[in-house]
Amino acid sequence: MAKLNVLKEILQWSEDRPNWQRDALRRLVLAGVLSDADIVNLATQCKANHGLVEAAESVPLAVDHLPEERLAESPVEMKSLTHNGGVNALAQNQTVAFGPGLTVVYGANAAGKSGYTRILKRACRARGAEDILGNVLNGGVPGRPSATIRYSLDKTDHDYIWDDDNPPHRDLSRVSVFDHHCASVYVTEQTDVAYRPLGLDLFDKLSNACEAVRRVLEGERRQMESVVAHLPEVPEGTRAHDLLSRLTSLTKPEDVRTLGTLSDEELARMLELQKSLKDLHTDDPQRTARALEIRAGRVKSIEKKIRVCGEVLSDSSIQEAFVAQKQMTEAQMIAESLRHEAFEAQPLPNTGSEAWRALWKAAERYSREDAYPDEAFPVTEVNSRCVLCQQLLRDDAIDRFRRFHDFLSSESQRERDRTSTEFLQRQNAVRDLIITDDASAEVLDELHLEEPELAEAARAYLDSAQHRRVAVMNALADASTPPGVMPALPLAPANLIEHVNSLLNRAAELRGDDHSEKIRLIDLELRELVARRALGQHADSVVSEIERKKRLAAYRECLDETNTNAITRKSTEVTKGAVTEQLTGSFAAELQALNFRHVEVEMVAAGGSRGALYHRLQLRRAPGVSVPKVVSEGEARCLSIASFFAELSTADDRSAILFDDPVSSLDHHWRENVAGRLVAESQSRQVIIFTHDIVFLLSLSDHAERMGVAVKHQYLRRTSNGSGLSEERLPWAAMKVSARVGMLKQMHQEATALSRQGDQAGYEQRASYIYGLLREAWERGVEEVLLNGVIERYRNSVETHRAKHLGDISDDDCKALNDGMSKCSRWLPGHDQAGAENTPFPEPADLEQDILALEGWLAAIRKRRS
Repeated sequence: MAKLNVLKEILQWSEDRPNWQRDALRRLVLAGVLSDADIVNLATQCKANHGLVEAAESVPLAVDHLPEERLAESPVEMKSLTHNGGVNALAQNQTVAFGPGLTVVYGANAAGKSGYTRILKRACRARGAEDILGNVLNGGVPGRPSATIRYSLDKTDHDYIWDDDNPPHRDLSRVSVFDHHCASVYVTEQTDVAYRPLGLDLFDKLSNACEAVRRVLEGERRQMESVVAHLPEVPEGTRAHDLLSRLTSLTKPEDVRTLGTLSDEELARMLELQKSLKDLHTDDPQRTARALEIRAGRVKSIEKKIRVCGEVLSDSSIQEAFVAQKQMTEAQMIAESLRHEAFEAQPLPNTGSEAWRALWKAAERYSREDAYPDEAFPVTEVNSRCVLCQQLLRDDAIDRFRRFHDFLSSESQRERDRTSTEFLQRQNAVRDLIITDDASAEVLDELHLEEPELAEAARAYLDSAQHRRVAVMNALADASTPPGVMPALPLAPANLIEHVNSLLNRAAELRGDDHSEKIRLIDLELRELVARRALGQHADSVVSEIERKKRLAAYRECLDETNTNAITRKSTEVTKGAVTEQLTGSFAAELQALNFRHVEVEMVAAGGSRGALYHRLQLRRAPGVSVPKVVSEGEARCLSIASFFAELSTADDRSAILFDDPVSSLDHHWRENVAGRLVAESQSRQVIIFTHDIVFLLSLSDHAERMGVAVKHQYLRRTSNGSGLSEERLPWAAMKVSARVGMLKQMHQEATALSRQGDQAGYEQRASYIYGLLREAWERGVEEVLLNGVIERYRNSVETHRAKHLGDISDDDCKALNDGMSKCSRWLPGHDQAGAENTPFPEPADLEQDILALEGWLAAIRKRRS
């Protein structure tokens, strides 16, 4: 399985993973590592998924984040890289060109090589792409990093304007990059060297991310667990105690509040039970019972008084009293009118008046009870006597008695008597009310000691009733005030009778013989109510504890998501499919191509750990010994490069590959082998090499010449204008002698211009420098042409087959060489001239002839040997 398939397999698998892990994979694919800020953000996403924090944005790994699939299609070839600005200290508008086969970009330290490779790594989405900074040392505000990358696909050139915020380019993602980050995936300094084709290391990195997120979550969870819950102390054996002892994240807050809420009846019952329990614990229960019954009777008297006041002074009763008064007045007026008509001619005044009526009633009573007990009053038979004067009644007296009786027995008189009686009854009911007295005040004071609110409510009612009674009596007295303006009567305290019953119940409980069972039952009921009340008083704290337990449960769910077992299983599955015979066979073939034979290294499975199935490079004859402890730095890099090429062999894509310092501090043997392998690869695909190693550069050039591979050279320099200045040439030290002659001619023209401008000092300084380089060119000509390349500096071989031409070296060749070297030595910097000699400095024409002398010497030897 090739790299891309591994990544796509990971992408498909990740769709069932938590969002924060999918986001972690995206970050790892793009950046290679996760920062502390990344870990904190991922932990926040994990918590958000379980409701611990507000929703956090996550960007899951998607197909756009993966390198383009390497199919059998036209390869991507790099054409050039132009730095527009904003990257490190690179000079603006500098272009590095790339050839179709092998391109070697050389730059010494601080020449700008790293700046260009950082751009390419980010554009190609190489693993471990580095952050790009602006020129932070120039004192200004760094500009936005930008570059133009020209590449070819399907024989068409494309320009991609890259900046640091753009996503990786799909075409450029097909360009494979090898650098020290990539090498570390294949060979590390750990005991086991983990081998993963590109992409499989994501499992291990995801596992590490899970562990880091787990540490963050564990810290927060421990801090939350350390919080002391302030829960109420409630009696054991109660429902409230049972609820608190079994409090979990699943406990419903509404159950807490429901159980902790007491109704008014339950609160009253709790107070009653408390009092009953206190009563039952007294020394003389019978005496206490009698006292309770007496108190109940007193409170009952207050209740009765309030009830009577409510009846007599109610709005309806008062209204009826005023109606009765009105009816009485009207009946009296009618009766008085009839009286005047009936008694107007009587000999005595005010006959029929109230005084007269009283006299009549007295006479009637005397007649019925004493004088004529068996006869109806008035007795008017013959020989009857007046019960008052006791004289015999004459006819006129009998007639008067009969008329008096008829008047008083008339309907008007009966109505007058009825209404008067009704009014007097109602008036007397109000008048005779005794509302406030010392006895009532004493009872209320006693009630206040036990039920202050109830006592004050009763007192307020009686005070209001007294004011209302006085107002009613005054209104009835003058019959002028309408009943609607009477002082209001408040609602009567409804629980007075309940208190009476409570006192009587307490007394009844005390009347029994065995109180232990009563005490037990009352205590059980009271404990339940007290526990519920305590629960209600601390309901907020209990609900907060439920929320804390919910959060702890959510943290446990978060921690479950950090488990790496599923990652390890998938890593095992994918790695088994990815590491095929082709891969292991290619690895062995690559080692052979690099001439890596003296140490037998094989690739073996190393088991799974935290999401990765490891394959380590193992010493065949000493499997328990760590490879990095045995191999040198150069050998370790060879193993990495072999792994890299083995991985490439599993893909059908022949797009460009880029090497950033593929060798570093290597001995000459491995440097040569690596150079040969890279040059050989350039025969079938574009190979771009960035290096700061001049010896490696020469080795690449030598192998390219042997294999007939054309090389495009780019030379990076640093000047006062910045770093990364690019020239399409080799550095002087790596130039062939013919190239050096060409460069010397160009430099001669620049020096001649100084002379023509009259700058003799500048000319002589420049010409002296040219003579120094000319001497180096003569030396290079000796190695390359005169000795025919049999022996060259920094090369690890002596080319004996080239010695066949050495026999034609003549004295003239040697004389020309000595003359040229002597002339250069005379004028190059560092050789002091005798003051008395005073030899004039060579003119531009002389300098030109000295350069042409070398060129002619080289041409003559080559022509002779061709």
